[in-house]
Amino acid sequence: MAEMVTLRLSPQTLAQARAAAEREGVTLSDWIDRAARREARRDADRAHEEWLAANPEVRAELDAFDQLADTLECGWSDLSDAA
Repeated sequence: MAEMVTLRLSPQTLAQARAAAEREGVTLSDWIDRAARREARRDADRAHEEWLAANPEVRAELDAFDQLADTLECGWSDLSDAA
């Protein structure tokens, strides 16, 4: 179940968020929830890329798997499609 929180947004940000939610046909709460999840995923992706940069042997192994998958008739274009 969703938890209720209080947010403080500038009038401009609130107006833009309301307009975006209306355009997409969702509630303001749902729109903000999706935006927050999207930003959290971006942060996780950045952290993952930084970790891979610090662990090049893992990056090499993943790249090798992607190359192997490209040679198989599995329909995957890269490892992320397997999930």
